[in-house]
Amino acid sequence: MAKDLLLPGNIIGLHRKAVEKLSKSGNGDAALLYLCLAAGQTSGALPWGAERVEAARSVLIQLGLLRSDTPVAPQRPVKLADERPPEYTSEDIAQAMNNEKFKPLVPAMEHLLGKILSPSDLKILYMIYDFLGLPPEVILTLAGWCNEKAKKGGPGRTTTLPLIRREAVKWEKAGITTLDAADAHLQRMSRLDSRGTEILQLLFGESRTPVPQERDYLESWIRLGFSDELLLLARDRTLFNLQEFKWSYMNSILNRWHKEGLTTPAAVEATERGRRPVYQKPQARPSAGPSPAPSGASPVASSDVDRMFQELARAAQSPGTPGKEP
Repeated sequence: MAKDLLLPGNIIGLHRKAVEKLSKSGNGDAALLYLCLAAGQTSGALPWGAERVEAARSVLIQLGLLRSDTPVAPQRPVKLADERPPEYTSEDIAQAMNNEKFKPLVPAMEHLLGKILSPSDLKILYMIYDFLGLPPEVILTLAGWCNEKAKKGGPGRTTTLPLIRREAVKWEKAGITTLDAADAHLQRMSRLDSRGTEILQLLFGESRTPVPQERDYLESWIRLGFSDELLLLARDRTLFNLQEFKWSYMNSILNRWHKEGLTTPAAVEATERGRRPVYQKPQARPSAGPSPAPSGASPVASSDVDRMFQELARAAQSPGTPGKEP
């Protein structure tokens, strides 16, 4: 019922500037996350994955509506942030080799990396399995992705266990702990790296992969399907208006065009022409009196002429008029 929508004590007040920032950003996910936080809730109230929450959180930080150290995700039953992995001993690794799930992971990893794992490598691998809690299939998927990235750096290059550990920590924090989540994450990363590199080359002539600060914007533009021509137009508008490039400004331009259904530069130009006021030639104002006489003399109304003669006649008949003898 409508009467139940706003109950006393349950109304959330938002600052006008916050509403303006969220509106201009055009990011619905950021607005929803902000509402949840304003209501004292966490992102657990939203049916989102960890990656979507992180993208919305990044937008709020960029808008200045959230501090970078403010927690937004629900507390997970995992290790404390300052907890360090245990110092595994040789005995720990020997016992781990009796684990039916961990044991087959070792030869699979050695085959993937093309080498025999050293004692220190085995400790890192077991830390990922035991301390971070990633399943063997997720660890192998992660290691394969890291190895492919290393090969792009040059022939003969392979990844290392320390590099795999670094990425494993990121995956665990992002909640990528299942094979489905890993596949979805890698598809997203591949799409971003490929199309993101194309966009950076298009906009700036730079052949590189996007950095994390750029990924949020690029992912949004890729998801919305902006064409190269529209991206170039938005970049040019940004440079013209600001005399410098700002990701947030270009993003606001693209979001506005998306809301208006403008998908081509021609559509943008046509819409903007329709908003410009049409010039109209000024019309001559109608004259309040008769046209001026050709001689240039000021026109005199006939009523004024009659009044002048009447006043002269009265003056002539009055006694004591100057110039008249008594």
